[in-house]
Amino acid sequence: MLTDKFYKYPIMILMLAVIGFACSDSNNNSDSATVNGNVEQSQSNAKALPEGTVVTMATVTSNGSINTIDGAETTTDANGDFSLTFNANTAQNFVVVAENNGSEAMGFLSANVENGQTILLKPIDTESTAESNVFARLVAQGDADIVTKSDIETIVTASNESEVRSNASLVSQFAASLASSAEARADFFANEVEENGEEKLEATLSILADAQAQLEADLTAASSTQAETEAYDLFIETTASAFVSAGVEANKAAQAIEVWGRVMINNISSASEDVENSVRTQTSIMAGIAIDAAVRAEAEASEMSDDSKQAIVDAGVTLKAALRTAVGVKADVETAFEEYQEDVQTAMESDSSVEANFVISVNTEINSQTGAKTVFENAISSTTSADLALNIFATFFSNVESTSDDNAGSTSMSEANLEAVTSIIILTNLAS
Repeated sequence: MLTDKFYKYPIMILMLAVIGFACSDSNNNSDSATVNGNVEQSQSNAKALPEGTVVTMATVTSNGSINTIDGAETTTDANGDFSLTFNANTAQNFVVVAENNGSEAMGFLSANVENGQTILLKPIDTESTAESNVFARLVAQGDADIVTKSDIETIVTASNESEVRSNASLVSQFAASLASSAEARADFFANEVEENGEEKLEATLSILADAQAQLEADLTAASSTQAETEAYDLFIETTASAFVSAGVEANKAAQAIEVWGRVMINNISSASEDVENSVRTQTSIMAGIAIDAAVRAEAEASEMSDDSKQAIVDAGVTLKAALRTAVGVKADVETAFEEYQEDVQTAMESDSSVEANFVISVNTEINSQTGAKTVFENAISSTTSADLALNIFATFFSNVESTSDDNAGSTSMSEANLEAVTSIIILTNLAS
């Protein structure tokens, strides 16, 4: 399976390798690498395990088992801190294992590691252990080379880590879901990004790696639950904005994030409701950030008044707040996006540069029983394939644009305004 992935996604695999080398500091010893970190009982408890906890470097083998490396061992100090030196040439797919009186916790290192690097690892706790279990499964199924550490970080959370640690089947579901979503991302850059797709993918992966490194540093420095929450909020915001920051058009970036989230959710459909909600919390917030940014960009490019543009900005603020409050409950997430769509549509209909009948007609047609939105939702609701999901989204975009063209003859709006309004209609129907 690893060979198949290498032939299908060679550029992405090489990019992840290069970025993995870049996202750490160098040390003065070219014969070894060093990882610095801290061991906690749990993230919520934020209390260090007893002084003298044994910390050992290990590696994930091709079958997913975790083998410790002889001689790569140290102990924690009174604060739970450790500094572990090891020879990075001995293997890859490194995991740091902390053990004390039969209790074990783990944290894994991102991408590739080479001698001469000094790596800061976020606190090792129950959540990082769950993430390490998923990482080990990804290695076993041959997908660790296309899934980033930030992908795992996004999906394994304090809300689901307990179930992930105790349920091997759920670990496999998460790994399969992450792999499919990573494939969707790679295919998106190959097929949907028109100019410099490889360069923009490299830039995106670099931004995601930087976001992960910043999160690990922020969590290491955090001295309160509030500080941890702020660190995660910044991480999600940066991750959701990575495509645009890498130069991808905002409307395309919103499509990519929504595809990523849909594939993720569909691949864990057999998980418990609590787990599914925990993942939907993350994917919906990221989609909300991306869709809001894209809609605001289209509004700015339109001829709408400043008041209408501000109303659209306000609708986005309300959307993101509602998604956080929804905590992944499907009905509440859907309601948040539906209310956002209504608020944005009202702002457009009330603007003198937009013909309300056009907006109403297009929205009515695509949401009819045989309309583009209905066809889209029926097709995407259970799709787990990256390729198929991208095709479904592309067809939806095309069908809405055709509906817009069919109604364009009865409007006197300028071409630029017509294009912006159509894009906003597409975007506000993506997740509503």
